[in-house]
Amino acid sequence: MSGPALLAAIVFWLCVGAMAHTYVLYPLTLRLFRKRYATPPEMPEEGWPRVAVLVPAYNEEKVIGAKIENCLALNYPPDKLEVLIGSDGSKDRTNAIVRSFADSRLRLIELPGRSGKTGVLNRLVRETDADIIVFSDANVMIEPAALRLLMRHFADEKVGVAGGGKYILIPAGAEAVHGEALYGNYENNLRTRESMIGGMSGALGSLMAMRRPLYRPFATGSTNDDTVPSIWATLGGYRNVYDPEARAFEESGRTVREEFRRRIRIGAGNFQTLFRYLGVLHPRCGLCAYTFFSHKVLRWIFPFLMIAALAANLFLLSVPFYRFAMSVQVIGYGATLLGFLLDRAGLRLPVLTALYHFVALNIALFIGFLVYGRGITSSAWEPTARKA
Repeated sequence: MSGPALLAAIVFWLCVGAMAHTYVLYPLTLRLFRKRYATPPEMPEEGWPRVAVLVPAYNEEKVIGAKIENCLALNYPPDKLEVLIGSDGSKDRTNAIVRSFADSRLRLIELPGRSGKTGVLNRLVRETDADIIVFSDANVMIEPAALRLLMRHFADEKVGVAGGGKYILIPAGAEAVHGEALYGNYENNLRTRESMIGGMSGALGSLMAMRRPLYRPFATGSTNDDTVPSIWATLGGYRNVYDPEARAFEESGRTVREEFRRRIRIGAGNFQTLFRYLGVLHPRCGLCAYTFFSHKVLRWIFPFLMIAALAANLFLLSVPFYRFAMSVQVIGYGATLLGFLLDRAGLRLPVLTALYHFVALNIALFIGFLVYGRGITSSAWEPTARKA
């Protein structure tokens, strides 16, 4: 094999190995580590911390009333709970709906213009002196027991962030995004295992709690409000936990196109986070560096691995095995295109739909990288279509 061909083969197998690692091998390797934190601590009845639930909102009139009722009904000592709604220049009835609630635990913070989600969180954190701050999205419904289940973890002084399980609800008629629910369950299991061994599970903004002293104001233009707090905790020497029993429910987008747009924004934020916090990959972070790299970084660069594997394969077609490998890739992408065409026609075959969904979201990640490369100057967001 010539020098260029040898290099192409090395690139091909590195890419294939990395792709196989993040989705297949990595979950298996987690079973090799001892489950040091499998049993949650117990919180003394008099030890429940003061909690502030922070909800950024922009034009959320369809769901904000239900969200407030949901938060105020949480099974938690009323004198230790407050709910702060940060309205980011909403132009619909969001503010009026919040004001219609007469409950001393609820406060509306109105921000002029658009500060973006992370800008709203910065403001809301300044408005409270609670021991624990909890992030939750306006369209997320939290089980009544979930807050207590999360707070019990803070009986351990080394826990900095606790995330609840995110469960995806698929709207009627939105079968094209059914893979979101399956992927969500897969992620819940993976994060649970990471939490048990002391890795960085990475909480989600649907339901995430953190010690207030660990909060660092997000820089202007920050768009990733999920992973970053977990990184703050890790770099501060604290542990992240993930509790699937603390359940939060969120409706998915109704079409792959809706999810595609959302994933572009998420992808741009992921690359922004990666390059801002490369320090979390340092060996001194130990197991957290391994879990962050395997679970997060490899997922974020997955579209580049797909492209590099295909490109490297082109230089190896003189070898029968690599001709077969190219055939597999061409057939796979052809099936993806067929899945796309069937979806546009309102016809769906589960395998083709799942393949189309997977490839489309990786394309969205790639576009997110291009958006990041152009420069992110605002974290303002548009809510996906909500059903009342």
